[in-house]
Amino acid sequence: MGDASGQQLEFEKFKNIVGDGLRDASKHHNGINPSDKSPLWDVPIATEADLNDAVKTAQNAFTSWSRTTWESRATALAHMRDELAKHREEMGKLLLLEAGKPIQFALGEVDASVHTLDFHTKQPTPTDEVLQEDADLKLTMRYVPLGVSGAICPWNFPLVLAMGKIAAALLTGNCMIVKPSPFTPYSTLKFIEMSQQFLPPGVLQGLNGDDKLGPWMTEHPGIEKISFTGSTATGKRVLMSSAKTLKRVTLELGGNSACIVCPDVDIQKVAPLVALGAFYNSSQICVASKRLYVHKDIYDEMQKALVGVIQSWKVGPTSESGLMLGPVQNEMQYKIVKTFFEDCAVNGYDFAMGGKMGDGSGFVIQPAIVDNPPHDSKIVKEEPFGPIVPMMPWSDEEELLTRVNDTRTGLGGSVYCADIDRANRIASQIEAGTVWINSFERPLAEAFFSGHKESGLGGELGKHGLFSYMNAQVIHLYKTDVAKSAKL
Repeated sequence: MGDASGQQLEFEKFKNIVGDGLRDASKHHNGINPSDKSPLWDVPIATEADLNDAVKTAQNAFTSWSRTTWESRATALAHMRDELAKHREEMGKLLLLEAGKPIQFALGEVDASVHTLDFHTKQPTPTDEVLQEDADLKLTMRYVPLGVSGAICPWNFPLVLAMGKIAAALLTGNCMIVKPSPFTPYSTLKFIEMSQQFLPPGVLQGLNGDDKLGPWMTEHPGIEKISFTGSTATGKRVLMSSAKTLKRVTLELGGNSACIVCPDVDIQKVAPLVALGAFYNSSQICVASKRLYVHKDIYDEMQKALVGVIQSWKVGPTSESGLMLGPVQNEMQYKIVKTFFEDCAVNGYDFAMGGKMGDGSGFVIQPAIVDNPPHDSKIVKEEPFGPIVPMMPWSDEEELLTRVNDTRTGLGGSVYCADIDRANRIASQIEAGTVWINSFERPLAEAFFSGHKESGLGGELGKHGLFSYMNAQVIHLYKTDVAKSAKL
């Protein structure tokens, strides 16, 4: 096992994990606490040589790791699960500081990461499928690991989104090199460090880097697959870069998900769920409800209930207790969200609540609901990825679905309706990879997650997500007698 496993975990020192130990670098940067803009710990910036070393080590490890039993790999994941659970409090604190999450939600992300590992430990070994067998021919399809995989991870849910990639890759016999977001490198690097004691060197490695590392990974001929979660624009660049070596690519990209509320719902029950779907994690969720469509018969009452729910929440820096919403994670995103507030102000759109960013020392933004902006407005057509949401009335179901599907994205959607037949009918016509009925958007480890249109390519999670880390192989066995004739 690696040298990293023999060291006491320190949650204020961070290194890259390459080969059989921890590795520093000549250059460093640091994350920023989004609650107060204070610098966090130094973290090394990986060089191209570091990546080359990691790929070579992973290739060597793959030879034996891919031949271990499925059960042995599941056992390793179980040890990693238990180790992460043991350090729940420390990891939660890291997520609070690096991602700006209120402590209950930071701990919730750790718990979701533990659950993701646990789910994968319980997946059965894929069985060979006999496609055809007769007197002359037997066709058998099996699945084999790809090789060295690379994960390029985002900053909004740094630990759990990395976990889905790590667990699936390792269970299926691949080796994995993880690049966390430079905005939020700490929890992911620490998890990879704590996992070394359960894995051969090179099976799971972590490299923090600058804007050069991603392109190095996508172009590296020794990496067979890239799994990327992030914006659609960056995803397109990842795809083009990976095409140079015909890598397998999984892309989970941006969305502009619609939340549809039908007139037969109990408003007091539904309003808190809609509020969570729209504003949880300060709306920094790819599948968050980014457009609210409420039936005209209950529009005013639902709007009043939503405003009441959200105004009851405490919003502020994570140094304060009792928070529901913390800051936007970084200055770049803060400035993007600001353009939506400015556009609404310039165009004179009405706000049902909010309307001003706030002027605290960090990146805290007070949540806002824009009341019935035009269909072609920026706030409706584009994804803010921050706590500002348009709310619009509807009356005709067919016209509603035309508006809902008038987007190049197709990641998620939600429908609230007491009539389950109607809910299913509406949900089935939403052009998106995942639709929730009578629940806010919450991806599960058990469910395949993918995007339609420009929201992604391929998918992960669930038992079907395992196949994104494997190649299909079909064996043609012809039952021809080719044995040597027995000598008399």
